[in-house]
Amino acid sequence: MLQQTKQSQKSNAGSGAKAHNDNKFLKVGRIQYNSWATPVLKACDIVVSERELVHIYNDHTTELTQLGLSAFDFVKFIVDNFNAIYQGSDNSYLLVVMEDKKSKQAAIQLTAFDKKNKYQIKTATPIETKRLYRKKLLSSNLCKVGS
Repeated sequence: MLQQTKQSQKSNAGSGAKAHNDNKFLKVGRIQYNSWATPVLKACDIVVSERELVHIYNDHTTELTQLGLSAFDFVKFIVDNFNAIYQGSDNSYLLVVMEDKKSKQAAIQLTAFDKKNKYQIKTATPIETKRLYRKKLLSSNLCKVGS
């Protein structure tokens, strides 16, 4: 599912080192206009703060090391490959990569940001299927699975 990639951004955030500027945001991707996701999500950029990348790395060091990915690359993989959108908590959305209905899932939590002209990633994590059963599925593009 996840392939090793080179560090996409020059930043301390992917390694878990303390970020020098906690307010620095990095663009991770974009919800494209007229994509399968736009009935649920507005077409706009998706950003992540260096502070959040440090948090993701520190909370999931073992999983990221096993995958050979930095926190930034893990988040970017999910943004580039999500194929399901679930309702998150507190007016947020979960972008989920599912290879099949039972395995290899990863999720990021998005919230509106910058006067709702961007989505900000609040967290990213490997996720178990049973946790998703409690969430409401808003949209999916399961034909993207394995592509």
